Amino acid sequence: MRLTRIVSLLGATLLFSASATLTTANAAEALPTDKACSKIENKSSELAGWCTSVNRRQGNCLACHVMVTPNWPEGFPPGGNVAPPLVAMKSRFADRDVLRAQIYDARDKNAQSMMPPFGAHGLLNDKQIDNIIDFLYTL
Repeated sequence: MRLTRIVSLLGATLLFSASATLTTANAAEALPTDKACSKIENKSSELAGWCTSVNRRQGNCLACHVMVTPNWPEGFPPGGNVAPPLVAMKSRFADRDVLRAQIYDARDKNAQSMMPPFGAHGLLNDKQIDNIIDFLYTL
């Protein structure tokens, strides 16, 4: 499955095309909204990562990042434009530990980072961070 989405980012219009590898019970169904995520039992690590990343009380990644993923929930917000778009994550972060460090505490690499130190401040636990990485690697 391929998805094409046009994203306006910092005044430039970018066209992204991404392959989908996210495994859900039925790949033809839209991804769940943050509220629907709480009703799903036995989530795969990728689906759990999606749910954590879009939950406003957990990762809240869409506050700053735009994501390009198939099966976007109808009427769901597209995401912010103050941080880099979450696309081609495996090629951008070939080393999983580098991506994990970025999510855990981006201040280690950039003291002026606006990204919340999710792990360092206990906003997300290690399993939640690992699940988010599993999801991001599907983008």
